[in-house]
Order: sequence, then structure tokens, then C-alpha cells
Amino acid sequence: MSLLIVGGTGTLGRQIVLQALTKGYKVRCLVRNLRKANFLKEWGVELVYGDLNLPEIIPPCLYGITAIIDASASRPNELGALKKVDWEGKLALIQAAEIAKIEQFIFCSTLNVEYLSDIPLMKMKQGIEINLKKSKVNYTIFRLSGFYQGLIEQYAIPVLEDLPIWITNENVRVSYIDTQDIAKFCIRTLQLPKTKNKTFFSRWT
Repeated sequence: MSLLIVGGTGTLGRQIVLQALTKGYKVRCLVRNLRKANFLKEWGVELVYGDLNLPEIIPPCLYGITAIIDASASRPNELGALKKVDWEGKLALIQAAEIAKIEQFIFCSTLNVEYLSDIPLMKMKQGIEINLKKSKVNYTIFRLSGFYQGLIEQYAIPVLEDLPIWITNENVRVSYIDTQDIAKFCIRTLQLPKTKNKTFFSRWT
């Protein structure tokens, strides 16, 4: 089985790549910056230049691919890229997956997106979930909470550099999950037919 992983250089994506390679899958990563992704090539990943901003270059990237794992997301400071990447680009990826007859599309979403529609990225993630469910592609959606690995960037670095820290109010609880565990779930999903067309949550709410 050959996998296309989108977001392979990210905190979660690189863990999914490692887990996939460990399990013997052939891995191809769609990347915008080949130099930044060179470490993936050293791991044995096939790198293909691709940008969700440019939907027309997506279809060739799917040649020979069995399943897609989308672990990508724009950063909060990339507001200009949200509509082009996290909406139009991902819709184009789903459409290309339909045409290429991809067997399974695993989408990493966010917990409680239906309650966070006032946040543009969350609204788009929910929209992608809806469109994925309407598509002809078998899907698996993981609604994820915070990442343990993100705590350093979220709290430690801002404290050390005297920068603002984004926090929730006292009535909102945030659960955290190890990206290594998420990666194992994603890869295990490929081996379990019963996980197709299902949505899984990182915790019950």
C-alpha cells in the first residue's frame, strides 16, 4: 500500500510518516518546500512538490497512491492562506481523490469543531468533514484535541521570550494527546475495514 501524506513536515505529520515507514508502507509526501522536507527524504520518503494553493498540480501526485492521510493545517498567523489552502485546496484534494479512486482518506480534524464555527479554521475543518462524507471516497476522520508536543511552543517559549500566551478561560478544559499515539491510530486504521466511514474522537465529550 502506498500513502500520500499531506503535512508531513508538521508536528503530527512527521510522526505519521515515521509510523508508516516503521510498518513498511511506501510513503510519498506532498511538500511546498523541498529543502525544508529534506529530512523526510533521508528517512526514505518520496518527496513530490505540491501546494494546495495550486489545485491543478494535485492529480499527478496521486498516481499509484492507495490512501491519503491529511495532517496539514495553516498556522494561526497564516490567515491569508486559510481560504486557499484549508478550504479550496482541500476540496480540490478530495475531488482528485475521487477521480483517482483512492481507497481511503484519513482526515485529521479538531475536537468540537461544531461549537467553534466563529473561528475561521474550525469552520473550514467542519466543512471539509461534511464534503468528505458526501464524497465517494471511504473516509476516516479523527477529531483531535491538543498535542503534548505543542505545549513547548504554546507555553514554554512565549514565557521565556516574554511573549503573549493564548489560553482558555477557567470554564474550558483542554485535553492533550501524544502525536505518536495519533500516528499509530492513523496507520492502524488502514488495516481495519470497520474504521472506514467513521469519525473518532480523542476523548468523549
